[in-house]
Amino acid sequence: MTRKSPPRRVSSHGLSAQILSLKIGVLLALAVQGTAGCSWLSPRQDSLTDYAEARRSIENPVGVDAESPYGGGVFRPEGVSADRQKGATDFLDRLGLRSSRRKNIERARSLYTAGDELFEQAKQLQDNERAKVFRQAAAKYGQAAENWKSSGLEQDALLMAAESRFFAEDFYQAEQLYAQLVKEYPRNRYLDHIDSRRFEIADYWLKIDATAHKPFLFVNFSDNKLPWNDTGGHGKRVLEGMRLDNPTGRISDDATMRLAVEQFEKGDYESAAGTFEELRMTYPDSEHLFNAQFLELQSLLASYQGYKYSSDPVTEAQKRVKRMVKQFPRESSKREQDLNQAYAKIRFLLAERIWEQAEYRRKRSEYGSAKFHYQRILDEYSDTPFGEQARGQLAELQDKPDDPPQRFAPLVKIFGGTTDERPWLKNRDATSQ
Repeated sequence: MTRKSPPRRVSSHGLSAQILSLKIGVLLALAVQGTAGCSWLSPRQDSLTDYAEARRSIENPVGVDAESPYGGGVFRPEGVSADRQKGATDFLDRLGLRSSRRKNIERARSLYTAGDELFEQAKQLQDNERAKVFRQAAAKYGQAAENWKSSGLEQDALLMAAESRFFAEDFYQAEQLYAQLVKEYPRNRYLDHIDSRRFEIADYWLKIDATAHKPFLFVNFSDNKLPWNDTGGHGKRVLEGMRLDNPTGRISDDATMRLAVEQFEKGDYESAAGTFEELRMTYPDSEHLFNAQFLELQSLLASYQGYKYSSDPVTEAQKRVKRMVKQFPRESSKREQDLNQAYAKIRFLLAERIWEQAEYRRKRSEYGSAKFHYQRILDEYSDTPFGEQARGQLAELQDKPDDPPQRFAPLVKIFGGTTDERPWLKNRDATSQ
């Protein structure tokens, strides 16, 4: 019988050496796999690899490259969704667990081609059949976009899906697709074209609401051209979204002007004046600048609530008249009568404010202050109806004392005060001494 040899005892020093050797072996193995594993072990190698991949992505964004870690083609992920996932993807890369993006390039391209064929076919048809085929094309484009997320093809597919819905006169769904494209790709190359389409839709909805307004609770089930409810509200929402999504776009000033006109026509003069002012400040080279300032003038005068409230609308309107005449002499000459009427109204309202102040002081027997305000009317607004009235009041108050009678004369005599003394002046003089 063979006798088993007893196990050898390993000293603590030998055990530590084996553990150290094992750690070194693991580190070396991970270092060899640096490009697929932990980038912090070989940062230079990973940086160069990332640079090479980025360069290939720019040179061939949708080409085929077997070396691509995504497989089946090199492309640079685009869009807001890709930006959100970038941090998580980088973390998985460092752990050696690179995640592949969900896409099917061949199917996406095939569906896009099918959508193009239906789109071209629909252009040759008429009426209901035309709309039906356009809707089929929109469905194909939508499926193509779903099969290749965060890519240039998705941008094109979303645009064509929206265009198909637009030509099928499904305006609400078309606007939703245009908004989706802008939200996902804020800097896409179709922004100006999208703005023109959205502007047409919004303008159509606002005109429909102006001619046949429906209450907010009314629900639309039959007309694909209109939203579910609140047609006018949706039109204003689209215009406001355009101004936020593309503030420097080719027709951003048109959207601002249309929104301001809608507010003006609805009687929301305060909001209209603010929107016209925004157009004037944001788009100083807009073709709408004179009309915007003229309507801003009208909005300011219409929003004025009377002498008991703030004078800002009237004083700002006065500035607008002077600026328009100086900045647009040719256009102002064509609207000379309207501008003269507006300026006369402004002077009347300003004179009215001073007249009410003068009357208030006169009723309180503060004749000195009242005469000051009456004289101011004569100096600045003598051409208004308040000029003659101020002249008559000054004649009546000529012999009146400037200050009202002292009704607590005994108290003043007891405490030794006079009407000319001012406590703050006394304190200041005492402090200076």
